[in-house]
Amino acid sequence: MRWSETVRVRASCTFRWELAKSKRNRLKEANSHLERARAQWDSAAVDAWEPAEPADCVTKCFYSYENALVAAATALGTVWTKKHYEKAALAKRLFEQNKLKTDVSDLLVRLNELRKDVSYGDPGQELSEVDLEDLVSQLELFLDEVGELVASLEEE
Repeated sequence: MRWSETVRVRASCTFRWELAKSKRNRLKEANSHLERARAQWDSAAVDAWEPAEPADCVTKCFYSYENALVAAATALGTVWTKKHYEKAALAKRLFEQNKLKTDVSDLLVRLNELRKDVSYGDPGQELSEVDLEDLVSQLELFLDEVGELVASLEEE
């Protein structure tokens, strides 16, 4: 084997090792986001029970959805930002690319508006109309979906 062939083989192996390493790191980070999302879901579920805390429940669900979305994007190697409206667009894009089965983009926008209303001290009528148990149940299904996505990428 000539020197140039040896270098090429080593570079190829190094490149594959770096890809594997970066994938491991991505999946580790994705699992961290998913773990945070599950903790937020758990807390939101408690707030959905009587006596219900709608403002806390909606806020925690919003952040849980975002963390789950970030987990999916991170696992897939997709770039994301911290801006809420850009995460909604990301959710739509991942759904349209068939990376996610559930389109949560409109829900993220709605929950963000409710969260902001609460933060500014003006929760309004919309908050009282939210079915908290359904919101928490749907979130649990989304967390399971993202968990399955991350697990499937770990098996590859």
